[in-house]
Amino acid sequence: MSDTGEKRLDLLLFSVGGVHFGVDAGQVAGIEAYDCSQADGLLWFHKELDYGGAAVTYFSPTVITIRTDDGTPYQVIIDRMEEIAEYDQNDIRLFPELLEPLAIRNGLWGIMIRNGRMVLLIDFLRLLRERPDA
Repeated sequence: MSDTGEKRLDLLLFSVGGVHFGVDAGQVAGIEAYDCSQADGLLWFHKELDYGGAAVTYFSPTVITIRTDDGTPYQVIIDRMEEIAEYDQNDIRLFPELLEPLAIRNGLWGIMIRNGRMVLLIDFLRLLRERPDA
């Protein structure tokens, strides 16, 4: 928290299939370039979030490792990592009541407008807990 009393949050911003996302940088344990390996436990973001069978092209795939409570590796391939930056929590909005249950089930918890674009905020730990095989 800054001296002015504002609440700040570090977010890692990225996009997949033209949709913009942000994740609390504190959930990220590591970032590395994707090298086309198909290691066990390596998951594609668009499949984790279920893009409904839409074809998604990755232009600059990056593997992020998510911190988990039990230490089990959870690695997700994202695309077009933009930046890690600090944002004011007052700029974050919750989902409308009608959409909230679906959003939470998919690991989404908030919305932020950045440079005129909507950024969906995702909680990878919640997404992991909601997976059918979790």
